[in-house]
Amino acid sequence: MIEYLIYFILTVGLSTIFAIAGLGSAVGLVPSLNIAGLSFDLARASGLFVNGVTTITTSILNLKKKLFDMQFVTPLVISSSIMAYIGAQISFMVNIELIKTIFAITLIVIAYMILFFKKPTNTQIQHNKFILLFAGGFGGMFSGFLGIGGGSIISPILLLFGYDAKRIAIGITFVIPFSSIVAFSSYASVIELDYILLSIVGIGAFIGGMIGNYILHFKVSSSTIKKILAVALYIIAIKMLVG
Repeated sequence: MIEYLIYFILTVGLSTIFAIAGLGSAVGLVPSLNIAGLSFDLARASGLFVNGVTTITTSILNLKKKLFDMQFVTPLVISSSIMAYIGAQISFMVNIELIKTIFAITLIVIAYMILFFKKPTNTQIQHNKFILLFAGGFGGMFSGFLGIGGGSIISPILLLFGYDAKRIAIGITFVIPFSSIVAFSSYASVIELDYILLSIVGIGAFIGGMIGNYILHFKVSSSTIKKILAVALYIIAIKMLVG
């Protein structure tokens, strides 16, 4: 029971911070759960479960409000879902320690992007199908391979090409559930799931998301939150690399 309490507290804390920053918490939750003692495979499955559950509600609400540009999100959904399955299957054939190293390097890159990357919007390519398919496929591959939400990979890629940040933020909420559920199903067919754990992290992520949204009403500086988030990712990455 103490272990479950630790996992719950970790999930609430990380989900709160990531919700304020507008990112999926799995990218920080997966390595943190593993460091706390959970097997890496189960940590990845839990991260995917959390991402899927916590973004479905937002996606449905945004869909009802007709906020999604379907020409923008459809290529992302298709490519990320297909590649999430492939990524998950590949991960079963790769040494866990190698996956952890790749994960740590990915965290460092994401943290760097959060802190330093800025690029003006390029209005010429907002519906370029090739770029959208590439970004979705690459993000989906990482989603399945590492057990994180594809959004944390897709968003930086699209920003690099000059896509509008607001469009990305809204569109990604529709993409994440698909790639996360596909990848989670792949893990569920191979590993033995802990349904009590999934319930606990699911509830924790929901509570953390609510707290994060509440804190946003106090107009917390987004730059401050991003700095805290980036530092946290750097610390987690270093911990994964040094063991």
